[in-house]
Amino acid sequence: MEKDRSLTGWGVSVEDIPPEGLSVTFEEFSDLGEDIVVSKPFSGSLFLNKRGIEVKVAGTLKGAIVLTCDRCLAEYEFPIELSFNLILRPRSSLRLEETKELSLEELDVSFYDDDFIAFAELLREEVMLAIPYKTLCREDCKGICQVCGKNLNEGPCSCKVFKKSSPFAILKDLLSTSKEMEGG
Repeated sequence: MEKDRSLTGWGVSVEDIPPEGLSVTFEEFSDLGEDIVVSKPFSGSLFLNKRGIEVKVAGTLKGAIVLTCDRCLAEYEFPIELSFNLILRPRSSLRLEETKELSLEELDVSFYDDDFIAFAELLREEVMLAIPYKTLCREDCKGICQVCGKNLNEGPCSCKVFKKSSPFAILKDLLSTSKEMEGG
């Protein structure tokens, strides 16, 4: 087992993967690029098994990143703990000229360049895929006040609530006057 604290620029040549496979563990990995803030460094493992030009990767990943809530704009810690399996193929095997529909099996395929598998790039991709489309600090997030911008999860704001008058409000008045006339 190999251990490494900084996986930046770290990887393995496809030729260096032995026939029995290669097992790698890592701890304290936090360099996922400038756009991802890591709050708890990642630890995990990778097992690489070469099959011709393809490399099958089975891995685990555990850590946490900082996200911004889409409703209240507060930052919160988002824990990530996952297992993943994917197939790596050389980028040169891509046929970019043709368009084809991907099967379910092909969705778990990634690519490597120049016979080198960069672990940091692979882990960054898995973290990016774990981020939800809509990021919420909690399911019942109340968001922010549209008038003053206060985070409503921290309590109500002092803004007066203005109810828009409905264009159908006059119908309600007509209905109430009609009932008065019938009862009167």
